Amino acid sequence: MYKISKELDCAEKIEICPFGDLHYGSKNCRIDKFKRFIDWATPRKSTYLIGMGDLLDCIIPKDKRFDCNENKSYRSIDELRDEIQGILEPVKERILVMLMGNHEQHMQTDGYGDPVKYICKELGIPYGGYSCYLKLTARPKTHQRPLLLWLHHGWFAGRKRGAKVNNLEDNLAYYDADVYLCGHSHDLWATRKSRVYWGSSRDVIFGNTGSFLETSSLGSTSYAERANYPPQKLGVLKLEWLPKQGKIYVSE
Repeated sequence: MYKISKELDCAEKIEICPFGDLHYGSKNCRIDKFKRFIDWATPRKSTYLIGMGDLLDCIIPKDKRFDCNENKSYRSIDELRDEIQGILEPVKERILVMLMGNHEQHMQTDGYGDPVKYICKELGIPYGGYSCYLKLTARPKTHQRPLLLWLHHGWFAGRKRGAKVNNLEDNLAYYDADVYLCGHSHDLWATRKSRVYWGSSRDVIFGNTGSFLETSSLGSTSYAERANYPPQKLGVLKLEWLPKQGKIYVSE
């Protein structure tokens, strides 16, 4: 597990947008939507991004999910990695950290290396492995405590949302944070819980960070469609941090 600390320029409102599960290289990847998201974020100087893993699909010919009929224009991992690196270039200084996902993990396990780690090195972005703590402070410092985020690519694959919510919220018993985020299941939702202390309380946010991969697309058949995974709303969560007030909000 990694620990990342970042100081951000103080603003009345700081936006934090975790993005993940792009699965670039799949025919079902909506790269057009992802590019619009990057175009939206680029001029917003108080908007920061977090990469949640599975940036690349990493389904290579030796993978049992590879279908030669659906991958007639197959391109190498190096080509796809370089293209994504180019898309992220305009916002590289505002990407707080990027995680690897289980798809990149397969590449690392097979000895090819982690393409996300390579992109992080090339663009100067902190690398968070599979999970990390991210501590954010605002400068000049306010009287409020730092914002602490617990980030994990994700591990649960239940088809019902209730199991996903329970799995993520259970981490409140093991890891202390203000925000708990994960990806992997491609779902997009957020919940809250309250923690009560002696004389005070604070809300805690939990979020599943969405995807840019369609379960099924007209004119093609993916492994997700063959497994009958449920269609998901594409996009990202948006956190709004008010550092001077010590408040955090979330929206889909």
